[in-house]
Amino acid sequence: MATTTRRGFLAGMAGLGTLGALAGCGGSNSGGTSLEYFQFKSEAIDLFNSICEEYNAQAKNVRVRQNFQADNVTALRVRLVKNNMPDIVSINGDYNFGSIARSGVFYDFAKTDLLDKVQEGVGAILPSLGAGADGEVNGLPLSTNGSGMIYNKDIFDDFGIEPPKTWDDLIAAAEEFAAGGVDPFYWGFRDNWTGAPMFSSISGNFLPDVAEWYQKRLEGDTTFEDLRPVLEKMNQIAKMGNKNKYEVDYNGGNQGFAQGKAAIYVHGTYAIPAIRSYNPDINLGTFATPADDPADTRVVSGVDVALTMGVEPEHEEEALDFMRYLMKEENVLAYCKEQVAFPTLKGTETDDPALQGLQEYFANDLIATYSDHNFPQGVNLNNYMQQFLIDHDIDAFIKTLDTQWDKVAKRMAATA
Repeated sequence: MATTTRRGFLAGMAGLGTLGALAGCGGSNSGGTSLEYFQFKSEAIDLFNSICEEYNAQAKNVRVRQNFQADNVTALRVRLVKNNMPDIVSINGDYNFGSIARSGVFYDFAKTDLLDKVQEGVGAILPSLGAGADGEVNGLPLSTNGSGMIYNKDIFDDFGIEPPKTWDDLIAAAEEFAAGGVDPFYWGFRDNWTGAPMFSSISGNFLPDVAEWYQKRLEGDTTFEDLRPVLEKMNQIAKMGNKNKYEVDYNGGNQGFAQGKAAIYVHGTYAIPAIRSYNPDINLGTFATPADDPADTRVVSGVDVALTMGVEPEHEEEALDFMRYLMKEENVLAYCKEQVAFPTLKGTETDDPALQGLQEYFANDLIATYSDHNFPQGVNLNNYMQQFLIDHDIDAFIKTLDTQWDKVAKRMAATA
C-alpha cells in the first residue's frame, strides 16, 4: 500500500478533538519507571491485569499499568497528534494498523529477537498490511484468528458427511443437507459487515498473494473484475440457507447457529465464544473454506492482537522487556485459551477441539490475509457488499468497487 508521511498523518488527525479521561487499572509507581499498556480487549481486562501484576511483582523498578480503551484506534490517533504515544500498545491487525504503520510512527521489531519465535506465516501478516519502511516489522502478533467455516459436528454426523476438501464437495454437502430438511448455511446479513468473512475466505484461496493483489489494485494495474470467480462462489452459497437471512443480525446469527438451525456458519473463530454463550454444549468443528483444488486451500487469518510501541520510545528497554514477558509461551497460551484464538509461537498449538480443523494450516504456514483488511477506509466495502448479497448483481458490485476505489486512491495520492 502507498506510504503516508508521519507529518501528513499527524496533520490529518489534528481535527479529531481532545481525548477524554483515561480509564486505567493497576497500582501506582513507587519511584521507578511507570509504563502504560494501552489495550482494547474488554473481555481480556482481567487476564491482562493478572499478567501485569505478575510482571510487576518480579520486575525491578518498573511498573506496568493497563489502560483499557474500547475505541483504541481513535484514542491512539488523537494521542499521536498530541505526541503522547503510550509505552506499549495493543491493536487489531487490520487496515487501521497498516495505515498508522505506514506513517512511520511505530517501532521496528525486525531489529530485535522478538520475532524469532513467531511462526513464519503469521509473522508475515502485519508487514503485508503496511510498514514504516521496506523491511520493517512494526508489530508483534500475540494471537491470531482463523476465518473459514464453523460446522455443527452432530449434524454432519447425522448425515454421514465429512468436512469437505473441495468446493464441489462443499456444494454437494450443502445440497444433501437441504434435501434432508436442514439449512446448509446460517446467514445474518442484517449487519452490513457479515458478508466480509465469506468474501475474505474465498478470495484467500483464489488470490496467490492477497496483499500483493491489493497493492496492484492501488497502483491501478488491475481491476475487481479479477475477483469475479470469488463473487460467483459467494452468490452460489449465499442463496442457500435460512430464508430470513436479511432479518438476522450477527448476534442473531450466532444464536440461531447455536440452536442447531443450520449445518455451517461462515465466520471466523472469533464467533465461537458467542456461539458457546448461547449453547455451551454445542459440538463445534472448523474446516478451511475449500478451494477447487485442495492444494490451493489456505486459512485466512488476521492478527487478533498486535503489540507495538512508538518509533522512538522513551523507555525502550523496559517496554521491550514487558513485551518479551507478554510473548512468553504461557501467557500467549493463556490468552488464546481464554479468547478461543490461535497461538503465534513456533511449536505451539491450540487445544480447543473446535479449532483442530484449522490447526494444520497454521502448522504448515498455509495462511492468507483478509481481503477486507486491505480496503482503504474511504471505500465502504461493507455497505456495497450488503447490497450485492441482496441483489446478487456481480456486474454492479464490480463497477461500484472499481469506481469507489479509484476515487479514494486518487485522494490518497494527492495527500501523500
